[in-house]
Parts: sequence; structure tokens; C-alpha cells
Amino acid sequence: MKTHRLSYIAAIGMVLGIATPGFSEDGVILLAQVGSNIQQTMTREQAIAKATTIKRGNVLKATLEKRENKVVWEVKVDDGSNNITAVQIDPKSKEIIKSVDIAGGK
Repeated sequence: MKTHRLSYIAAIGMVLGIATPGFSEDGVILLAQVGSNIQQTMTREQAIAKATTIKRGNVLKATLEKRENKVVWEVKVDDGSNNITAVQIDPKSKEIIKSVDIAGGK
């Protein structure tokens, strides 16, 4: 009986672990867990480096987000004058999709 209880607990843990996004040390997310079947090959640090080639400044955040039914790296950069730019990068091709200036830093 105890063996079955342990198996049941292990099975629940595996299901919950698969259902939640998993991040590794280098910022890679398992995209299958956010509803995408593409293979992501770009790390957080690579996304930041790519974004700062077109917009210099202080990186506020860099996250994988779902935009327009696509998973993209979104890097927000503050140029020091309260002008923030959101740079979206395709994690598979590592190409910049677009950059959007956010008025007033919001």
C-alpha cells in the first residue's frame, strides 16, 4: 500500500512539474510548456546582447513572452532619458522582429 501511495505522489509531482514553465540557469525556457512547438535556441544573455545592438542603455528586463501567438524574447531598454524601448526577438532565428518605443517609460 505504501508503494502505491509513493507512486501516486511521484506521478502528481511529475504532472505538476511538466505543467509549469521550467527555466534553466541560462534563462532558457521549455517552450513546449507555453504552448509552442518551436525549438528555442537563444539564451537570455544572447537576447540582451542582440537588443542592445539597436538600443543602447540600461536593460530593465528580458523575458520570454507570447505576443501575437508567437513566443518572443522581449527586452526592455531604458536609454537614460526616461525613454524605454521594447525589443522583440525571435528565439529560433535570433532575428529582431520589431522594436517599440514606449512613451513616458510605461
